[in-house]
Amino acid sequence: MFERASPEDARLELDLPGGHARAPRAFLSPRSAGDMAYRPGAGNPLRDAWLSSAGFDPGSMLAVILAHSRRVECVRSPGELAGVESDGIVTDNPGACAVVTVADCMPIFLFDPDSGAFEVLHSGWKGTGILSTAVALMAERFGSRPGRLSVCLGPAIGPCCYPVPEERARAFAAEFGDAAVSREGGLPRLDLRAANLALAESLGIATLSAAAECTACEPRLGSYRRQGAGCFTRMAAAIGYPST
Repeated sequence: MFERASPEDARLELDLPGGHARAPRAFLSPRSAGDMAYRPGAGNPLRDAWLSSAGFDPGSMLAVILAHSRRVECVRSPGELAGVESDGIVTDNPGACAVVTVADCMPIFLFDPDSGAFEVLHSGWKGTGILSTAVALMAERFGSRPGRLSVCLGPAIGPCCYPVPEERARAFAAEFGDAAVSREGGLPRLDLRAANLALAESLGIATLSAAAECTACEPRLGSYRRQGAGCFTRMAAAIGYPST
């Protein structure tokens, strides 16, 4: 799924499908880059260094305090997001980069070639469905049409590593279809990729790519489940137009 990596493997580039010549670029920081926690007011030198290495200006970063919700913000400048809790950012400002952190939850990248708007989402089990919010907001603000959007589902924890209580599995399947829950071995396991693929199809998204990597299995990636609550590595998922 990762299209290109730097010689030092300091950043992983994901495929925004469609072959649009002026599309933004989507990156994910690997575990080796360190923890990308967003600390408004305090800062994070590792995060700033990684953004700079990817060709982005840290001062142009659009970022939010994650809420594990389906909320999405439409903004053009960092100041508009001060104190905001949300899980998605859409902008049509080519001078900005939109960034969320993930560590088993799925990063989702969107681009509208007609308006130039682009977006990044943080989609865990609580926030699955945020893709619908994002598509509706892009339609409202930019006239975006689902069939024209370029969408990339990034790596997330796979059903191989995601057992959940029966009640949660039933609710997830009821909203996103039976394919969103795997029952191999008798244990219910959530499949975030299958849920979002089904959601994208129902929304009419035709230009779509999806990572196959499981964050809990892939050692290059940060994982809450694999590393543990006290020492997991938050990865930065960023989209924009790098200067290099």
